[in-house]
Amino acid sequence: MTTRRTVVAVVVVVALVGGVFGYRILDGLAHVFHTNVVSVIGSLVRGENGSTIQNNQVANEQRINIALYGYGGAGHDGAYLSDSIMVISIQPHATGPPQVAEISIPRDWDVPIYNAAGKKVDQGKINQAYSDGVLDGDGGVPAGQEDAGGAMADAALSHLLGIPIDYFVGLDFTAFDQGVDAVGGIDINVPVSFVDPQYPSCDADTCPYETISFKAGEQHMNGATALEYARSRHGGNGQGTDFARSQRQQQILTAIKQKVLSVGGIGDLPSLLDALGGNVDTNMTLDDVEAIYNLVKGVNSAAIIHVGLDATNFLYECNVPDCSADYLYAYDGTYATIDHFMQNIFALPGSLGEDPNVGIEDGSGKGNGASGRWVAIFGDLGWSTQDLGRVPTTSGTEVIDQSGGTETAAAKWFAAYFGVPVTTVPPPSPGATGSADGVIVILGQDEEGAFNHDPGYGS
Repeated sequence: MTTRRTVVAVVVVVALVGGVFGYRILDGLAHVFHTNVVSVIGSLVRGENGSTIQNNQVANEQRINIALYGYGGAGHDGAYLSDSIMVISIQPHATGPPQVAEISIPRDWDVPIYNAAGKKVDQGKINQAYSDGVLDGDGGVPAGQEDAGGAMADAALSHLLGIPIDYFVGLDFTAFDQGVDAVGGIDINVPVSFVDPQYPSCDADTCPYETISFKAGEQHMNGATALEYARSRHGGNGQGTDFARSQRQQQILTAIKQKVLSVGGIGDLPSLLDALGGNVDTNMTLDDVEAIYNLVKGVNSAAIIHVGLDATNFLYECNVPDCSADYLYAYDGTYATIDHFMQNIFALPGSLGEDPNVGIEDGSGKGNGASGRWVAIFGDLGWSTQDLGRVPTTSGTEVIDQSGGTETAAAKWFAAYFGVPVTTVPPPSPGATGSADGVIVILGQDEEGAFNHDPGYGS
C-alpha cells in the first residue's frame, strides 16, 4: 500500500472510530497549527519523536522557554499590542520531574527593543514589540506573515531577560473569550473585592471606559468575565498594580489548564479548538506540543514557581511630571541584574530540599529596604527566607553558614548567586542572643556587584 493510501486509510479509521468528534479534533488541530488534517495525523503517529525537544533539550537537560503573548486582535485599538506577556520556563532533569516557572512581564516596561540581529529598532513599552513585528516586519519575518509578531517579541524579550526564547504562542482576545466559553467557563477564587472604573471597552475606533467589579470568593467566570479579570489595570484594593494583574493572569492560566485536562474538559476539546482556530499564532508544531506535554504532565502544580517582574523587585514606576502614561523602568539600566535572576531562577532541588533557615541582613548602608526586597525575590523562587533588617554597613556581600553542616547546599547556592565564597562558622550556642542556626546573607555595599555592571544602581 502506498504512503498516501495508508494516510487516507488512517483518516477513514479515525472518522469511523471517533466519528464527528474525532474528525473535529483533527480539523481543529489543523487550524490551530496552520496545517492540514493529513499533517496532523502524521504528527500524532510520530508523537514527540517528530520534535527536537526530546532528543536535544530534554536529553541534554537544556532549559526550554516558551513566551505567551495576549493581544486584542482585529476590532481593537492597538490590535497587536501584547496586553499580556508571560514566559513559561522548563528545566528538565535526568532524574526526577522538571522544574517549571511562570514569569509575568509587565506590558508597561519601558525598554530598548532589539531584533533578532541584535539591532535596536525602537524604544518604548515592551508590549509594542509584537506589534512592531506584525506591522513592520522588524523581527526579520516580513510584515503580515505568520510568526512575524513572535519573531520580533521573542528577540526583544531574549535581549532583556538574558535567556533564549525557544517558542512562542500568540493569542488574541477572541480566542481567549471563546476558548473559556468552549470549556464551559472556569472557576476562580478572587482574593479580594475590587472595582475598576477605567476598563477599556474597545471597538475598532475608540476605547471608552466602563466600570467593572469583582467580589471576593469563588466565582464561575465565562469568557468575557475572565478576560476582564485578566486585563483589569485600574482596580482598587491593591488590584491596580502590575503585580496583582500578573497574579490574576497566572491564576486564570492554571484554571484553564485544570479545566481542559479534566475528564469533562476532554469532551469540550473540539469546541475549544474551533474557538482557537485562526486566532492563534505559534512557531510550535504539534510534535513540539506533545513533547512539552509529556515532559510536564507529572509536575505538581504546587511546585510551579510564579514570578512577576514588577515594582516589588527589579522595576520602579514612572514618577516624573512629564509622563503621559504608566511606565515601568528597571533600576539597573544594563539589565544585568534581571538577566542574572532569570538565569538562576531554578535552585538545585537538593538545596531546596534541606528546608533551610535563611536570614537576609541589609548591610548595604543605602537605606532602601534591600533585605526586604531580596526576601521577596528569593521567596518567589521557593526559598523560606527571613528579613533580619539593617546591620552595620559592610563593603561586600557575605554568605555565612552557621548551620553546623545541615544546610551547606543552600549556603553554596546563595554564595554562587552573589559570586562570593561561603564563610563557615560554628552554630550559635544554645540560648545565645542574635542569629539563629542556619544561613545568613549580609548584603554589602556592592549588593549585586557580582552581576550588576551599572555603578549607579541603587545609589
